[in-house]
Amino acid sequence: MSRTLFHRALTAALATLGLLCAGAPGSAKAAPRPGEPAPIAARSPAGARTSAAARPRPASTQRARAPGVQRKPAGSAARAAGASAGNAARPRGAGAPPAEAPLELALPIERITLKNGLRVVLSPDESSPTVAVAVTYDAGSRDEPSGRSGVARVVMDMMARGGRNLPAGEAQRLAAERGGELHAETDVDRTTYTAALPANELALALWIEADRMRAPAPSAQGFEEQRRDALERRGAVLGAAYGQGAIRLRELVFQGYWPHEHPALGEADDLAGAELSWARDFHAAHYGPNRAVLAIAGGFDAGAAMALVHEYFDGIPAVTAAPFKDAPLPEQTSQRTGVVRDTAARAPAILYGWAVPPREHPDHHALAVAASLLGRGESSRLEALLVGDKAVARSVRVAIDGHRGPDLFSIDVRLAEDARVGDVEKLIEGEIRALATAGPSQAELTRARRLLQSAFVSGLADASARARALGEHELLFGDAAHLNGELARCFAVTREDVQRVARDLLGPTRRTIVETYPPAAPGAAPPPRAQGHASTGAPQAGGGAHAAAQTARGQGAEKATPGKGPAKAAPGKSPAKAHGAASRHAPKQKPTKPAKPRKK
Repeated sequence: MSRTLFHRALTAALATLGLLCAGAPGSAKAAPRPGEPAPIAARSPAGARTSAAARPRPASTQRARAPGVQRKPAGSAARAAGASAGNAARPRGAGAPPAEAPLELALPIERITLKNGLRVVLSPDESSPTVAVAVTYDAGSRDEPSGRSGVARVVMDMMARGGRNLPAGEAQRLAAERGGELHAETDVDRTTYTAALPANELALALWIEADRMRAPAPSAQGFEEQRRDALERRGAVLGAAYGQGAIRLRELVFQGYWPHEHPALGEADDLAGAELSWARDFHAAHYGPNRAVLAIAGGFDAGAAMALVHEYFDGIPAVTAAPFKDAPLPEQTSQRTGVVRDTAARAPAILYGWAVPPREHPDHHALAVAASLLGRGESSRLEALLVGDKAVARSVRVAIDGHRGPDLFSIDVRLAEDARVGDVEKLIEGEIRALATAGPSQAELTRARRLLQSAFVSGLADASARARALGEHELLFGDAAHLNGELARCFAVTREDVQRVARDLLGPTRRTIVETYPPAAPGAAPPPRAQGHASTGAPQAGGGAHAAAQTARGQGAEKATPGKGPAKAAPGKSPAKAHGAASRHAPKQKPTKPAKPRKK
């Protein structure tokens, strides 16, 4: 990418962050109905109260810089950002380019903890016409007991439907009527509910999430509906092309480590025999204020917001729950392999996976840079070689999950129909070996940093994304302000760091390979790796560990939309991670007369 093109792309990303979205629809100005929380007016940049429906500034006058995103003083950082690849590759010494510095991320962050243990994170941006509330619970598929796989997703879906005072679908209708939306997602180590609304509807967003947190134990009817949906969703994912390989990879990489080995979708036998008591036990242990982080981002006044937080959340009692008990991951001392016959696949695919240190480990950023070097963009090593030069692959994706506990570094290559699996594997392994032996060039490292920076900044473009990110960092790292240092940690990665993690963590004895093949032609010989090999990923008749499959941002979960049946998995867009997130968006509905909420 040329200097000019990169500068334009990064400027566009920053402009997007500054714009957020247009004003809320006029209906947001309507007076609250009896029993509903009164809205709070948003503050304009000058401090005057304005309607969320106020027209945005003309594009020519809008700021191109995101709230909290700043450039270093003109000089070294600006010059480094515009340095060409040729200059970046020059050796140090006379005439060498100055060290490149990242953009400064300085999101305003205030942290408060309520008496019941609820952690609150505030990040106001008075110029934003929208506000987002994200409640992140310390609960995910890793918390499921053995034999009860899939219960985290079932409970998430039940909780997403309504709360104590709102019947199923009513919260979604109230949000949609005001131009907002609700979203829920569950992951290996967290579950998040997000409400995004016009800035003057913060009270409604907080009231909905408080009502959800107060919700009673799951009902028998709601549980049975979601259990059936989970079985249908699992079948749909199993039938999708390349879905089986992803789950088989996780089974082999995390072999003997239950929290990550089993599928978040759930095993067929577990879902078929699931009991209401499982959902109630999981809900009672994890859905309480002391197990959650409440993050608010966008256009709001901090003082007024905290008054509402106290009003709606102070009275919710804490829950009694034992903390997650981790166990060591069994050491892998030799390569593991698996073969999948996929009736929906039209061409072979290859998956590589390595168990790597958790997200909080210092080497995680070096691994993220390595993933970018290998598979982010057309000029990345594997993309350029396999798709461009050799034309043996249709796509390449390299990702690192972002989980607590052991993490997953994966390579997903979809082959051209006439490509030979063994030949492509030699090319992939040769590039990893070269990275471990010689490390990246300075030009490659500069490019990888810039791509990660651009993706990271654009990933915080709207209030919902910022609220989720702040809640995630508060939960995973104990401090939401950790988010402000992400770019600096990424830019601190050196060529030697990348070379070291490629050598020590991505070696052949630590890797797992899963090959996916289309249905065999009559009389055709079995694939080479399947000959005499017992490890196959084909689904078994009775379900079980080898039958469950799901696709993800990386490998770990799936997306779903209620009311439209099981949805196909979608790849993620996070710059430095690719962890799975089973999620659901609430569909917008035709406005009708709202129910009268009763605050308890």
